[in-house]
Amino acid sequence: MTDVATKPRPGTSLRGFSAPILLIGGLIIVPTALSLLNTSSSAPDDAAYVRMAFSAVAGATLAIATVLGLLVDRIIRRATVSTIAIFAVIALFVVPYELGVISSAAEQLLVRLSL
Repeated sequence: MTDVATKPRPGTSLRGFSAPILLIGGLIIVPTALSLLNTSSSAPDDAAYVRMAFSAVAGATLAIATVLGLLVDRIIRRATVSTIAIFAVIALFVVPYELGVISSAAEQLLVRLSL
């Protein structure tokens, strides 16, 4: 008898990482960790405000890249139409929200630096 190698269905994993793990990591865990690491524990100065703004922008950029990367991966791997539609809907909600976060971070930075 020979062993049959089983592979995951196309479109179910991205180089060993499942889509839910990538979404949770890219949308929640890493952006939150960036914000927490760059938050001042004392009275913030101008450098702390810049660090906080850049961490917000980096987290939002990572979230956008994660969602769009997963959508493109599903399209390239020829996943089912329903799977592509689900990731497209997620992208339609996440991308505008994160662009708003980037805009808000820029506005807050200008206000905090009194520019």
